[in-house]
Amino acid sequence: MSSNNPAETPQARSPRREAIMDAALELFGKSGLDGTSVETIARDAGIGKGTVYLYFKSKDEILDAIFAERWPGPYLQHRLPDILSPKAIEDLPLEEVLRNLGNMFLEAVEENLIVLRLALSEVYRFPDKAEHLFENTFLKANRIIASFLETQEKAGRIGPLESPLISARCFQGMLMTYVLSQEMLGGKTYTPMRREDWVRIVVGIFLQGVENRTQEKMRWIPEKD
Repeated sequence: MSSNNPAETPQARSPRREAIMDAALELFGKSGLDGTSVETIARDAGIGKGTVYLYFKSKDEILDAIFAERWPGPYLQHRLPDILSPKAIEDLPLEEVLRNLGNMFLEAVEENLIVLRLALSEVYRFPDKAEHLFENTFLKANRIIASFLETQEKAGRIGPLESPLISARCFQGMLMTYVLSQEMLGGKTYTPMRREDWVRIVVGIFLQGVENRTQEKMRWIPEKD
């Protein structure tokens, strides 16, 4: 999980700071922010309570750091442009590009699933945190995918899009349904499904909606006498 950490300062990379965040993340996930004390975080991190305050002023600041550094957003923002770059996709069918994108997207979310659970349980109490997470994670990924779809539209590989942003968000939404249904709600117990199969079917459904239908429409044009 720490591999997704975008922080670069020596203090941010401190093993103790990482241990505090690891312990806090587990405890917040089990007991919530209010049900977790700094003393408990310190104990689980294997340090003294006073040491926590050398890195964080409060539990709220620890939560902010978790959302900023352990949420998959920063990772996606670095990986998405690479996966969707012209050089990376020049010899690949659009279907394969979207499959690679979908699998990478879900892998990033699954690796940080505990952060997603924490976000869903806490951000309703902190609207400002919810807005920050949306703007700096989901929306940024949304815009990167929308920009890619727009280039595919201009190249004639897919049909005209009324809104690339909405189209991209629909694609993301179909992917996130896997996480919500299978992981968050325990669907994998009752309906086990491979992530790769889910992504493949999502891509197929999505492409049926955005594919270039020019030739298909031409077949329906009545011939002139």
